Amino acid sequence: MKQACGDGFQPTCLLVVGGGSHNRLWRQMLADVLRIDLRFPKEKESAALGAAFQVGAAVEGTKMTHGKLSMEEYILRQSIEMEDEMIKPTTDEETIELYKEGKKRYCNFATKLFGDLN
Repeated sequence: MKQACGDGFQPTCLLVVGGGSHNRLWRQMLADVLRIDLRFPKEKESAALGAAFQVGAAVEGTKMTHGKLSMEEYILRQSIEMEDEMIKPTTDEETIELYKEGKKRYCNFATKLFGDLN
């Protein structure tokens, strides 16, 4: 909840995978709610990509003679073909306000359930 309702990690772009990522409406809703640009791999069956990268980084790191390769270094060396289209959050003020109100209600409800985790 801290990251959803507080000042947690603030990425500038997300790579989205999985079944819902194929739906145009869901893509736009996700970009609007998160207020972030979204990118999508061309490979439609890429939901396990993160796990594959972790394994690859672990295996590659053990092969190195001068220390371990970091996860970030390993991932940046990989080639992921991306769709040309990037989904950007809406600029429609009414829609933005609706999502802000929804987030506020969610955070208030979550705080009542779990306490203040900030």
